[in-house]
Amino acid sequence: MTNDSDQAWQPHAPSSPIPATRRRWPWFLLIVIIACAGAGGVYAWPQIAPMVPSLGSAAASDRVAAGDKETLPDLLATQQKLEDDISALGKSVADQQDQLKTVVDQLAALTSKVDALQLPAPAPVPLPATAAADQPRATPVAQAAPKPRKPPPIRAPKPAGPISTGGAPLNVAPGAGAR
Repeated sequence: MTNDSDQAWQPHAPSSPIPATRRRWPWFLLIVIIACAGAGGVYAWPQIAPMVPSLGSAAASDRVAAGDKETLPDLLATQQKLEDDISALGKSVADQQDQLKTVVDQLAALTSKVDALQLPAPAPVPLPATAAADQPRATPVAQAAPKPRKPPPIRAPKPAGPISTGGAPLNVAPGAGAR
């Protein structure tokens, strides 16, 4: 048998000291984890800070109840004042709506009067005279009312000269547009 086979059959390998680089890794990992936890605490502190006083005041509810009893009359007075202000605002809104309704009614009346004034007055119908009654009646001829002529539509003059397509500026020689 050789020494190699003896080492293979031994239950424990010879122990050698762990190198220094392998001993540093766990400590470095522990420091990185602690640094991350600290950074997370600093980042989350603005969200945690409001909760801390409320947790402390839950135990001291006696002091809070006494403070509430002192401020209760002030809160009730403020609430009553706000209710009065809201009712006053409601009344003023109702008054303004009534005023608006009267103004709208007056405006409608004025509009109808203006429309009545703009309509042409009907032509007076001549009363038949007694002499006209003696004449035999002929079949009435319906006269067509003359229709007012519409003015011809105003047309813009067509532009003369070069026309730009695509938005590029045109270089026109002076006097070329007067042709």
